[in-house]
Amino acid sequence: MRHVLPSTILIGIATLAGCNATSNTVVGTWEGRATADEAPFSFGAVTFAPDGTFTAEARYGETTRAVNGRYTREGDQIILDGQGMPPRTYTVATGDGTAIFTDPVSGKSMTLDRFK
Repeated sequence: MRHVLPSTILIGIATLAGCNATSNTVVGTWEGRATADEAPFSFGAVTFAPDGTFTAEARYGETTRAVNGRYTREGDQIILDGQGMPPRTYTVATGDGTAIFTDPVSGKSMTLDRFK
């Protein structure tokens, strides 16, 4: 006897297992751990939407402001193009509920913990 799973279940399993080559592991809401001493700026919280947009609470030293814009993934790199800030490129490593964004120029990084 052959069992057939509905296509919605198969799509869900493939997405959870990371079998979808276009899956984006940063989609979701994250909370930042970095302080101003560790990096020139950090995220208090950031949400990466599946449509390629993001909203963030960005901290620059003593200043905190809301930023939104677009992001693109290219391999292990992410490019953030937000309103009022120049585009920034980071190397991203994700795993077990964390994402580490590293500035390839300075080598400084910030760790984000998955919130949702």
